[in-house]
Amino acid sequence: MPGPPPPGSRPSSPLDRERPASDPLTDRIAAGMLGALRLAGLVILSAVHFGLALPALLANLDGYRHAWVQLTAFGLLTLIIVIDALLGVAGRRRPRLWVAAGLVCSLVAAVVATSQLSGDHFLATPHWTFLEIGWFGVLLLFDAGLNATLLFLGLHVVVTLGQLLLAGVPSRQAAAGMAVSALAICAFQIAAAVMARLLRECATTAAATAREQERVRTEAAVSAQVHADQRSRYRDLGRSVLPLLTGLADGTLDPGDERVRRRCAVEAAGLRRLFAERDHATDPLLHELRAGIGVAERHGVDVQLAVRGASAPVPRHLRRALTEPVLAALATAEHSARATVVRGGGQVRVSVVTDAPETDIPEPTERGIRVRTVHSEGRLLVEASYTLNAPSPSPDPAGDAGLPDIRGGRAAQSSSSEVSPS
Repeated sequence: MPGPPPPGSRPSSPLDRERPASDPLTDRIAAGMLGALRLAGLVILSAVHFGLALPALLANLDGYRHAWVQLTAFGLLTLIIVIDALLGVAGRRRPRLWVAAGLVCSLVAAVVATSQLSGDHFLATPHWTFLEIGWFGVLLLFDAGLNATLLFLGLHVVVTLGQLLLAGVPSRQAAAGMAVSALAICAFQIAAAVMARLLRECATTAAATAREQERVRTEAAVSAQVHADQRSRYRDLGRSVLPLLTGLADGTLDPGDERVRRRCAVEAAGLRRLFAERDHATDPLLHELRAGIGVAERHGVDVQLAVRGASAPVPRHLRRALTEPVLAALATAEHSARATVVRGGGQVRVSVVTDAPETDIPEPTERGIRVRTVHSEGRLLVEASYTLNAPSPSPDPAGDAGLPDIRGGRAAQSSSSEVSPS
């Protein structure tokens, strides 16, 4: 939106305002609205050129001092019309160089043709160029704005008046007739130029309205999504955190019970991850995992984190399903834990090795998430994996080869669970 005018400046009207800054939406709307007007201007100019100017030229051809000069000027103007029509058919905008060349050539043709007239023939039937030169300015300066068109029309009138004075001052009655003729001809040309300017103003207003509507729709969609996310989080809290807090408040749960303390640690890690989802991070998965690691470190657990592979885009609900079982194991670690994030080969793997094997690992809730657990010699390994851009996860031919070795010389007990697309 344009800012307020500087102090002391005159407020500009819609007709003499400069062309607004380029905007893709405005340009598309303006192109559609001005395309028909450009065609109409070309049709009007062609009708004036061949329907009025040409008959006037041919009817008075014997009265000119040099008929070939008039014919040459007419041919030059015809060439300008043809070239501009070809540009319109090709769907191209007028190059600035072509606009300048067309305006100069049309004005030169008018001056040369008018120089062959006597003072009595100005603005009469033999003066065929005055009927159409202004239309060349209106046509070629559609995209330049109203001020440029008015400047060209004024220049043409001033040049014609100068040639009239050089050819001989007409009588008062003849001058009045010439003024009426000039006013009638220029009025139609100015009206067409004003219409082009008003259409561009309408295009700008329509573009601003479209942008405002899109902004309102976007804000409504974002608000609806935020509201849905908040309701989803509240439902999650209602199923897990609120019953825990209620039990602690009414005394049905003992804070000294180890199972209750582990449950509190798991819910605390989940809340930290939930808060981390709202942050803007370059690597959301790693950021949310570190939120859970922070909870474990505040409980005195020494956590080592290893990351392999570049960040890959993973939707929020899949990040939550990947980190939930890992954070459950991490939150109940007693002294040490080792977390690993591996990304590559079209897969994302999040795993942790802890010293708390008696941990309830939640089942995966999203399709395509595979969760594996390995218990061995007082340690627990949990790995959650997901195959990117795949309708269903393929079996891992390496079995547990991708898991860190925690088994030593004894056989380990392992289990796996997976939710696949139905």
